[in-house]
Amino acid sequence: MESTRCGNCNALLFKNEPGAIVKTIEIKCRRCATLNQLRPLEPTSECPEHQA
Repeated sequence: MESTRCGNCNALLFKNEPGAIVKTIEIKCRRCATLNQLRPLEPTSECPEHQA
């Protein structure tokens, strides 16, 4: 399990399994109200531009 933290104040946002984030998500920090954008580490193969 890995911890995802706020980029501004380092508060814990959530814990997740590696690879659990499939699409881009935004989460607002409850401590400092910063809007954090999270993207998957590896691109998915679902990209319509690259499908043959």
